Amino acid sequence: MKVEHVQFTSSGYTLSGTLYPVDKGAPTLLLLHGLSFYSFEYERLAPLLQQEGYNCFAFDFRSHGRSEGPRGKWTLAELVEDTLHATDYLEKRGFSNFGLFGNSLGATVAVYAAAQDPRIKSVVASNCATKPSVALFSPFRRMLLECITALTTYVPFRLNISYFIPYKLVLSDSEDIRRVKSDKLISSARRICPSTYLDMYHWDATKPASTVSSILVLRGKHDRLQPPEQSQLLFEASQDPKQLMIMDTGHIPQWQNPELLAAALHRWFGTTLPHN
Repeated sequence: MKVEHVQFTSSGYTLSGTLYPVDKGAPTLLLLHGLSFYSFEYERLAPLLQQEGYNCFAFDFRSHGRSEGPRGKWTLAELVEDTLHATDYLEKRGFSNFGLFGNSLGATVAVYAAAQDPRIKSVVASNCATKPSVALFSPFRRMLLECITALTTYVPFRLNISYFIPYKLVLSDSEDIRRVKSDKLISSARRICPSTYLDMYHWDATKPASTVSSILVLRGKHDRLQPPEQSQLLFEASQDPKQLMIMDTGHIPQWQNPELLAAALHRWFGTTLPHN
């Protein structure tokens, strides 16, 4: 199978990605990674989807992975912008018939991007961070972040995401945890500026979801990070046609059980993104 390592620009930053091309007449899936991680998440899933006849493009958001940008300082709107520029890049190369798959943070970005871009015809949002203010931030934590944000005017400061999301909530396999802990591209992105945390507090994917149709909401049965209510909120807010599916996976299905996820995505995108 063919693989291309490519770069494109978004608001002055050079972003890195991996393209798994099949045919320009085939559906094209953009694969969006989670918080502080990067496109390595899709090393197992993308080849399986490629074998099913999908062009796949996994890229690193700004400030993540091999892409440019200040580590730990970004906003949701900027990551949505990166996704739209990734779509521009693919369109200029002759690809079309776009769908999005995102997990966790990537799912939130996918919903916001789909609401803004009519080129995106279908979305799969897995373990979506629909309203982080409900799942992660108590009033005390929000007050603490506001105070720290004020202090950063005088003293630069970054707070490790492990305070909110330890690795054991994201991954269950000890070998996987050892791998990500030793990956400097991940550890540098897990130290996050207070202003970015405050941006997370205001995310509400139910608002853009009210304009998004053709969406599959996936929830990992064994996800220890996102409460089930997060997926339910997203599903209820979305337009028809829509579907809610519970999978026998944890928080990162594309890494933990790519075969099961690939089959689910093929069933969904095979109907909502037919070949040209």
